Amino acid sequence: MHGQRFYATDTPTAIDGVEIAVFEGEAVLFHEATSMLHRLGAIAGGVWLCCDGDTDVATMIDELVDTFDLPPADVEPVVHETLERLADEGLLVGHDAPLRTMLVTEPEVAGDDTQILARPADP
Repeated sequence: MHGQRFYATDTPTAIDGVEIAVFEGEAVLFHEATSMLHRLGAIAGGVWLCCDGDTDVATMIDELVDTFDLPPADVEPVVHETLERLADEGLLVGHDAPLRTMLVTEPEVAGDDTQILARPADP
């Protein structure tokens, strides 16, 4: 893991425009602006729900330890990894989303019905 971005007193805040569905032990986030889906496990989903701008990282860890009845040593790294990934995806306030390019297949036929060669065939 690269340098830690989130400290015990930080209060991460989820961005607006993200819908969440929780079912069968996991959460799915849909970020409307980027049309991206993000699938989270149970603890990571709990981290997302705690990103309310009021809950600090230390409290988040304590709450998830209690919720999942796991030792802090098992929960803390998941919380930090999840916060890092949420930040990297631009899902937390103050962290920009990465630039993505939509993959578009090239048409095989032009408007005048002539074949388009995307690249010459290998010899």
